[in-house]
Amino acid sequence: MINSLSFNNIQTLVFSGDIHGEFETIVYELNNYTETILIVCGDIGMGFHKDEYYLTLFKKLNLKLSKTGNHLVMFRGNHDNPDYFNGSFTKYKHLHLIPDYTVVEVPGLANVLCIGGAASVDRSYRIHAEVRSKQKTYWGNAELPIFDEEKLDEINSRYANNLQIVATHTCPSFAYPTTKQGVLDWLRKDEGLSQTLDDERHTMDQIFGKLQERQTNITDWYYGHFHEHKLERHYGINFRLCDCGEINEVR
Repeated sequence: MINSLSFNNIQTLVFSGDIHGEFETIVYELNNYTETILIVCGDIGMGFHKDEYYLTLFKKLNLKLSKTGNHLVMFRGNHDNPDYFNGSFTKYKHLHLIPDYTVVEVPGLANVLCIGGAASVDRSYRIHAEVRSKQKTYWGNAELPIFDEEKLDEINSRYANNLQIVATHTCPSFAYPTTKQGVLDWLRKDEGLSQTLDDERHTMDQIFGKLQERQTNITDWYYGHFHEHKLERHYGINFRLCDCGEINEVR
C-alpha cells in the first residue's frame, strides 16, 4: 500500500539537506515564508535523545509553524533511528516524519517521492563509541536505502508520468560524488566500507531505473548526505545536492 501525504493551500515548496538535530534553526529559516512545505532530505537527528525531548520540542515548533501556515516534512537518513519514521511517532499538524516511499502531494506544485537511507562512512567510530557511551547512534543495515520493487510498481501505476520530483538521502551512482576520494580515511579504518558504499549506490541505481519505466515528467531530484552544494543534469533531470540546512526553492 502506498503511503501519501496531501496538502492544500500551499504556495511554495522548498528542500533542505541534513539538519542533524538543528530543528529550531531550520524552522527559523522558514520565517521568511508562508504557506510553505520544507522537505528535509534525511539526517534529521532522530534517536539521539529520549522521546520526551522530541515531543516537547515538536510541540513548540508546531505552534511556530502554524502561525505561518508552514510545514516541516522529514524522512530518514543514515544518522536517524528508522523506528521514528513509521508514521506513528508524532501527530502534530505541521511536523511530519514520513516513511520511505511516501508520495508528498502538493496540488499545483508537484508530487514528490521521498526515499531515505544511506551508509554511514563513520560507522566504525560509531560502533566503538556506543560501547563507551552505552548510547545507540548506529543502526546497522537498517540505515541503508531499500529497493522496494513492489512499492515502486504501485507508485508507477498510480502516478504514471505524474511524479515531478524525487527526494532521497543519497543518490544514484552517476550523480555527484562519483568517487570515494573524500572518505579515504574512513575506508582505511573499515575494511568492508567500500563494498557497502558500492551497494548503497547500486540500490539507488535500481530505484532510478525502475522509475524511468513509467515516469517521464521528473524534473528535479533533491538529495543530501554529502554536506555540499552541487547542481548537475543527468537524463534530463536536475540533480541537486543540498548542503546542511541549505534552503532550495522549487522554481
